[in-house]
Amino acid sequence: MPNAEIVSIGTELLLGDVLDTNSKFFASELARIGIDCFYRSTVGDNKDRIKSTLKVAFDRSDIVITSGGLGPTADDLTTECIAEMFGVPLQLDETILAEIEAMFAERKLTMPETNKKQAMRPKGADILPNENGTAPGIIWLVSSDILAANDISEPTRKRVVMTFPGVPSELIAMWTETARDYIIKNFLTGAIYSVELKHYGIGESALAEKYGHLLYGLSPSVAPYAGQGECRLRVAAKASTMEEARELVMPVVEQIRRDSGTLCYGQDDDNLETVVGRLLVTKGMTLSVAESCTGGLVSKRLTDVSGSSKYTKVNVVTYANEVKQSVLKVSKETLDKYGAVSAECAEEMAVGVRAFGQANIGLSITGIAGPDGGTAEKPIGTIFVGLAHERGCTVKKLELGSRVGRHDIRLRTSSAALNMVRLFLLSE
Repeated sequence: MPNAEIVSIGTELLLGDVLDTNSKFFASELARIGIDCFYRSTVGDNKDRIKSTLKVAFDRSDIVITSGGLGPTADDLTTECIAEMFGVPLQLDETILAEIEAMFAERKLTMPETNKKQAMRPKGADILPNENGTAPGIIWLVSSDILAANDISEPTRKRVVMTFPGVPSELIAMWTETARDYIIKNFLTGAIYSVELKHYGIGESALAEKYGHLLYGLSPSVAPYAGQGECRLRVAAKASTMEEARELVMPVVEQIRRDSGTLCYGQDDDNLETVVGRLLVTKGMTLSVAESCTGGLVSKRLTDVSGSSKYTKVNVVTYANEVKQSVLKVSKETLDKYGAVSAECAEEMAVGVRAFGQANIGLSITGIAGPDGGTAEKPIGTIFVGLAHERGCTVKKLELGSRVGRHDIRLRTSSAALNMVRLFLLSE
């Protein structure tokens, strides 16, 4: 079975200025098509260190994937280092240069001379197209002669290097449109079919315990993964054809769906906001949201989904008490007696936003995200989520604690709120 290695290039990654989401993406995608990823490395913008890191990667891995270092500036060194490491010259690709020039011309800009370096590639390497930016990558199936000449172990084994820019949107498109199919065609025999089952409302250890009897199978294999407040079960099988692999996977998927019930909210590319959106469309219902401590995060997640205007009409951020009163008609008596962070306030906010937005469902969030504002009675992480509908209103209290931090409290609260809507819609 071929294996892969991910090499992230850029001093900004080592300094912590940029979060490396690219290697996470590649690791997930490689696992999805059945390629083992045994190593991930990060190296700064230094020629000697880049070349030594790549040399190690080629010694132990069949597929070497790099991200970063394909820009036009002096510290973008990836292509140059790969060519130098293998002792081959760089050559100018006139077709790629013309495409880069055309991209600048379309934007009514003059291409700087430095951008020419983005059209350079090692002799023998093919271009990995980048339709969304000026930095194409390379796909280079390195010959055994070059591998042997550079003391790469087992030079007769097939080795390929793929380079990607550091911009996530460009990288993802390049992988999806070209690189993934190249790996499947050139490095995999047979077919792999996998399904990720998304769960909310159960922890990773509890999920692993629930399905412990499935976790040690080989075909299909079942593996648990944790996320921020939710978990996944990945079911995968390999067979000679895709249909045979699917036939191995689907009975287990159906069993897990039955046993998990409403804990399993979707699969693969589903997330809570897309699932909630589909349910709202299916039932012909609309939703209005009033947020305080989440500052519009639920609204953002809902409207990140294309077509959300069908079910999202009016959402508001009512951070100040006077806005809760004037817009949502929360009573002064409620705020004086119970406070803004209370079940009573959450209920009036939900009822108020439902009326304000003329929606079928009103959703409200009020709480203390920290790092300040907590008290002994209402510590940081105390959240109230209200859901109003034509028959009444339900309020749920969350106690998320302060250790996860403000960002995670807001994110987990938004997920809990969306899941509350999901469960309500399923019960209708």
